[in-house]
Amino acid sequence: MAEPLRCVSRESVITGWDFSTGAVKCLAFDLQGNTLAEVRLPTDLWTEGGVSELNVLQLEGQARASVRALAAELRKQGRLKDWAAGGISATHHTAGRIDANHVQVRRAICWNDHTLATYQAQGLERLGGQERVRRLIGGPWAIRYTLSHLVKDEALLSSDDWQRTAKILPHGGLAAGFLTGNFDSISVSAAASTGIMDLRTKQWCRGMLEALEKPEHRELAWTQLPRIVDHYTALGPLSESLALEAGIDAQQRPLVFPTSDDQQAGLVGGGAVEAGQMAVILGNSAVVNSSSSQLPVTSDLDAMCLNWGPYLWMRCYNNGAGFLDHIVGTRPDWERLEQQARAIPPQAGGISVMPFLAPEPSLGVSAKHLQWFPREPADQGTRFRAALEALAYLIALGVRQHEEAGQKITRITVSGGIARSTLMCEILASMLGRPLERLQSAEGPALGAAVTALAALETHHRRQRGILTPFTVADAVRILVQFREPVTPNLEWQEFYRAGLREFERRARE
Repeated sequence: MAEPLRCVSRESVITGWDFSTGAVKCLAFDLQGNTLAEVRLPTDLWTEGGVSELNVLQLEGQARASVRALAAELRKQGRLKDWAAGGISATHHTAGRIDANHVQVRRAICWNDHTLATYQAQGLERLGGQERVRRLIGGPWAIRYTLSHLVKDEALLSSDDWQRTAKILPHGGLAAGFLTGNFDSISVSAAASTGIMDLRTKQWCRGMLEALEKPEHRELAWTQLPRIVDHYTALGPLSESLALEAGIDAQQRPLVFPTSDDQQAGLVGGGAVEAGQMAVILGNSAVVNSSSSQLPVTSDLDAMCLNWGPYLWMRCYNNGAGFLDHIVGTRPDWERLEQQARAIPPQAGGISVMPFLAPEPSLGVSAKHLQWFPREPADQGTRFRAALEALAYLIALGVRQHEEAGQKITRITVSGGIARSTLMCEILASMLGRPLERLQSAEGPALGAAVTALAALETHHRRQRGILTPFTVADAVRILVQFREPVTPNLEWQEFYRAGLREFERRARE
């Protein structure tokens, strides 16, 4: 039975920030799960030369501007005084460096920086390979993890910049610092995205810094890491200067709680917080996440920790909404496309596409591979259906990897912008042979950030009042996460997609 709120007022407004490499969103929710207000801001990345980097000064502006804009929206509704707390979701594995004045030392290196593979290989050789990594931290070190950034820094960052760095912080920790002034703390979830935290003890593992060649760099990195904190402990209220800018009463500043990486937030926003529950997030990247009480038995999946205890298993694909935009354009008539594509038979009437606009290391795709078979179609309906099917094949392979790693799947939820397509959900359900639970909100990470903030706020107040009964993230999910009718498999399509998946996998591995 769900534990009810005892301390948080039912009039409270909880916000969730989603700092991604595509945009920044801040959504305000009431305690019925309704979206009261939202703010969306653009993100500009540096991509020349195969890198993917975010200016930390831009991030500071996004954080502060989002508060001003959201406060204005809540003020119009007479709800600003109800804003009680906020949680943050931010792109996993993205990390930057700041000095003692919180000024950028270098831009934040993002998860999809395609130059990182070489540096991770160098670091792995110094460590003695993935088997030693698993002994050190309990799971794998993937290319995109923050530790790869530090190996790259050793090759490209000046000695002066190593010395003047005060903190190495993930994306969410930086955003939280600009919101509250506290740059000293990050959550277990964020630390697990670095490749430097022991997933079993939830403490930094100094041995992983042997991936760096120079002892002086290992020592500096060790002192520049933030402390890992309980996610129920507030980082602090919005800073006084930010509250003043936004016209928020200094005595009623919302509390901000330690951040989620976007994979944890997407999992929570999908309601998948208990072992065996899986959340598929169809956003800029296509992601298959699940909760588990144990680490995976294979090294085929990324493994991280959830803030509240269990492990997060992840298969993250570089190719998602960006691939779809490339195929049908960024501003098509989605309703018309959906109608046209539904009229096309499964397997797009014999047309298929390899969807690798970016490399996909988990499938051995090391370079762009965008190819149509047997030819590129002209009509948009066929193009759209083939593109949806290609993304669904990727997800199906990810689900299979979870099962092969020991996961017993009890439920699958789906969220993200592409999940707005009922056809996409029906294709995926048919491919998996399972019903899919769809969220009312398409903003899984922002909703997940708000859910964790609600759990933390209630727990924070219970601790202050000496109430020992726990209030969990699962309890908060039952309050904020709302579902639509599930999407069931189309039995007539299943045989087509079994054959299509075999052919897709063969071509991807050629």
